[in-house]
Amino acid sequence: MWFDTHLHLDPEDRPALLFAAARAVGVDGFLIAGTGLDDSRRAASTAAQEHGVVAAAGVHPHEARLSLDLEAFRALLAEPRVVAVGEIGLDYYYNHSPAADQRRVFAAFLELAAALGRPVIVHCRDAFDDCLAMLSEAAADGVRVLIHSFTGTPDQATRALEFGAMLSFNGMVTFNRAENIRAALAVVPVSRLLLETDSPYLAPVPYRGERNTPARVVEVGRRVAAEKGLAEADLARLTTANARRFFGLADPG
Repeated sequence: MWFDTHLHLDPEDRPALLFAAARAVGVDGFLIAGTGLDDSRRAASTAAQEHGVVAAAGVHPHEARLSLDLEAFRALLAEPRVVAVGEIGLDYYYNHSPAADQRRVFAAFLELAAALGRPVIVHCRDAFDDCLAMLSEAAADGVRVLIHSFTGTPDQATRALEFGAMLSFNGMVTFNRAENIRAALAVVPVSRLLLETDSPYLAPVPYRGERNTPARVVEVGRRVAAEKGLAEADLARLTTANARRFFGLADPG
C-alpha cells in the first residue's frame, strides 16, 4: 500500500470521493498540507473525518506577507490528527512575499515545531542556501525535517541528508526533461525517501496537464521504483513505513 505524503484540497473538492478512488488502487495513507490558517483548519477537519488521513498546519511562503496568528496554529497543532508543521519554507522563484517576510515566518514556525516536538514539511524553491542553513540549525535543535517536492541538485540533496532530512518526490520525477530531479533522487537512500502527489498540481506522465489526484501517487511510485531498481511492492512498503515513522503514526495493520 502507498502513502501520499503531500496533497492539497480545494474548498469545492469532495474528499471522500478522492480518497475512495485512491484506496481502490492501493493508497491507504494521506497527508493534507495546510497553506494558511483557514486552509489548515479545513485540512484538520477533513483528517478528523477520514480514515487514514492526517494533516499538517502552516503558512506557505507565498502567504508570508500576511499577518501571522502563531497561537492559533499552536492550538491547531494540538489536535490529534494534525501531525506536522507545514507547508512552510522559502520560495524565491515567485517572491509573492518579500524574502525577509518569508524568512521571518519560516523561523517562527521552526521555533514552534521545536517547542512542540513536531516535524516540519518544507517548501523550498530557488532558495536552497537560505533554506538549508535554517533547516540545519532546526535539525540541531531536534526538529525532524521533510523537504517536499524536492527539486534541488544532488549536492543539495546530500547536504539535506547530512542533517537527517527526508526528501519527497512527486510527478515531476516522470517529466521528460526532469533529469536534474532524477539525478537528485539517485543519491537519496530508500530509508530517507517519501512519495507524494502535491495534488491537484503536478500530475505525473501520462496525465501531465490534468488535475492531479492522490490516486496518482501510484504512478509516481512506479517511476521511482524503476529508477531505484526496486519492485513496486517493495518501494510501496518501504516508503509507507518511512512516512508512518516520520509522522509518528501507528501501523494500521
